[in-house]
Amino acid sequence: MKKILMIALMLGLGTATRAAEKNDSTKRDTVKINNQVRKLNEKLTDLQAELTKVQNRLPDEQTAAEEAASSSSKAQEKSRSQAASAVGGDSGDAKKAAKAAKKAANETGNAEDANDKVKKDQKKIKDLNKEIDKTKEKISKLQQSDV
Repeated sequence: MKKILMIALMLGLGTATRAAEKNDSTKRDTVKINNQVRKLNEKLTDLQAELTKVQNRLPDEQTAAEEAASSSSKAQEKSRSQAASAVGGDSGDAKKAAKAAKKAANETGNAEDANDKVKKDQKKIKDLNKEIDKTKEKISKLQQSDV
């Protein structure tokens, strides 16, 4: 009888110990998940701040690109007219035409740079939106696994 009681007591203590271990690991997992969610929320806030900054900057860059394209067009037209007058003119006309052509090339380069900047920011906005969506999805999955 003593042996049976001893075996029953040992089995009971073993079961209680395993249940306590499971409870501790659940608490540890919850803390781990909460830390991950906190870090992801911080990342999300940073991404949203960067997105807002880029979105606020984009209209100014688009305006600058349009102005640069307009300047480029005007400079190219002036260069064409200078080149036409240089065909039947003297060396002074040729120098003016060369100067106008150089200015047109510079203006065109500026316009291309401005357009590249706009495209780069549009791509950055797209990438940031993707990253924000991924981060939100990760947070959602972690919160669902926590429940």
